Amino acid sequence: MTTSVASSRGPLADAQAAPTRGRSAAARSRRRLEMALGALWLLDAALQFQPSMFSKSFFADMFGMANMGLPGPLTSAEFRISDLLTAHPVAWNAAFAALQVALGAGLLWSRTARYARPASIVWALGVWVFGEGVGGMFMPGVSALNGAPGAALLYAVAAIILWPRRAASHAEDARLAPGEDDQTPAAAAGLLGARVARGCWAVLWVGLGLLELGGANHAAVVPGAEMTNVADGEPSWLAWLNHQAGHLFAGHGAGFALVAGIVEVGIGLAVLHPRTRRPALIGGIVLAVLYGLFGQDFGGLLTGDATDPGTAPLFVLLALTVWPRRQSASAGTSPPEGWMT
Repeated sequence: MTTSVASSRGPLADAQAAPTRGRSAAARSRRRLEMALGALWLLDAALQFQPSMFSKSFFADMFGMANMGLPGPLTSAEFRISDLLTAHPVAWNAAFAALQVALGAGLLWSRTARYARPASIVWALGVWVFGEGVGGMFMPGVSALNGAPGAALLYAVAAIILWPRRAASHAEDARLAPGEDDQTPAAAAGLLGARVARGCWAVLWVGLGLLELGGANHAAVVPGAEMTNVADGEPSWLAWLNHQAGHLFAGHGAGFALVAGIVEVGIGLAVLHPRTRRPALIGGIVLAVLYGLFGQDFGGLLTGDATDPGTAPLFVLLALTVWPRRQSASAGTSPPEGWMT
């Protein structure tokens, strides 16, 4: 007579084991997404090795743009850092590129990820404040279309959400809201947990929606001009797309800002409810990709001057961290690895 361990455990034991399997799947997803974040860092490093990055003009132009609208103390710090870097641009750029290689490779290898995580967060926040001028948040007309809240900030947010929990606190991973027992996103295996990760998504998108209230975004020519101007230096086919999009929205700045603001706030708030979570995440992915293509040209990857792929890949990554995963119907009744005879 042959019996299985699974049949002798009973339904209670199976029910207790299901969250563990869910946590294991969430942990695997968390690690894969962390590796994807590492791959993005390696892409940034490759872009940093472009010839144009080793010139004085690169640092001068970058800090000159980042300095626009910043408060006095940050403006002074920007000038000092710019003077330091432009004095030896080749050495500094080589160091920055090598650092990003180390961050990306470190996140790809599990044994070094523990060191790469905090280093990537510190570096990303430094780039966000000084290299991106706090994501351009003090500049008029900033919006999700032109790259708010800054790609570097999203790198840091993603790294924090994907920071793994300690082994001693794994029991917390399965503490989801009522009715969510079958939804275990990758963020559940992260330091913040699924709820806080969804809160981060909501804050980011609601904040982007509120940015549309800025007076400059209501100007009739703003969205169309931004889409058209981003075509500079792009291949002809991509420039054609930018120009067509620019002509489409020319003269409709107020309407564009109103619709964009409503949609962005909706994407942020809808993720908080289980029934609207997937549509919100899908909407966020689609809108981020559209902004990335027509408003940012994915950071200008094809121009030879890009430092990152823009915000679109990071928003997609953040969506995947909180994407609700459903266990299969047989997840709670599958037999263990060993069988007894």
